[in-house]
Amino acid sequence: MAQSKLATDNQTETKISVNSLDIIRHQPNYSPEQLEEIERIGKISPYVGLERDKALFARLNYWRDLKMCGKVRTLDRLGLAKALMVYAEANTKRRGKLVQVPASVVYIKAETTCGGKDLLLLILEFLSNPLSCGPLRDLRKRTLGTLKAYKVKNIVVNNADFLAYSAFNELMRIFEELQISVVLVGMPYLDEILMPTSGKKMKFFNIHQTFLRGFSYDTLSIGDTQAVIKTWEKAGLKWSKPINLAGNQEIVKTLHKASQGQLQLLYENLREVAVWCLNHPQGQINHQNVAKALSLD
Repeated sequence: MAQSKLATDNQTETKISVNSLDIIRHQPNYSPEQLEEIERIGKISPYVGLERDKALFARLNYWRDLKMCGKVRTLDRLGLAKALMVYAEANTKRRGKLVQVPASVVYIKAETTCGGKDLLLLILEFLSNPLSCGPLRDLRKRTLGTLKAYKVKNIVVNNADFLAYSAFNELMRIFEELQISVVLVGMPYLDEILMPTSGKKMKFFNIHQTFLRGFSYDTLSIGDTQAVIKTWEKAGLKWSKPINLAGNQEIVKTLHKASQGQLQLLYENLREVAVWCLNHPQGQINHQNVAKALSLD
């Protein structure tokens, strides 16, 4: 009986293996060159300076110069993160991995729940001074000293909705003691996190009052989408025979609607279209086929 069951199991495994091979065989048969091109396409994500970026930089400079704190809210996290990195790089010079004085902007990004000590270490890491030693009091003193020595004028904290109450307190201390502009960046519900209501939430009152000023980083307009598509193809795709997606308004509208004005989704959609073109070298580049590439029809 056991042998019979074992034989049945082996037959099942064989069937699964055969079926799996059949499925694999029916996948597109890419050449090594095509696989290499698909890998390259997946990495294309150029920065495109748009009007929303100019408005963002102007607001950050305004808060910096007047030594004020504020919030930047967005649904387009990837687009905002790219813009903030460009802003930080333009205001912070490096020699190799070392930051040079003055470094007017510190840009940090919380990846998970971030407490007070985590926040201070992120600041020191950005300024190439990440050594962690001693109690929180000593770490705080070293962070304040480093910020002063590097002549930092504003600190931009991305994913601020991940910050714990202790991290907000450290930012408040930096602002109050050094008069450094602090800018919180996060999702629209960042306002709700900082809103003092009743009970335990009342401890956020001073934090909320400090970050009353706000700025909304808008999602892409259809004109922005067209500009990104044009740069993505010209500076990133670089095919000898351009597909000229940005030159077709119906294609731009299709991609804009599919991406919902978010840069990351737009990049992903453009990758799908490019791979569709590889799979259909004789196919026409029109909005109907773009919709097929995006599985919209």
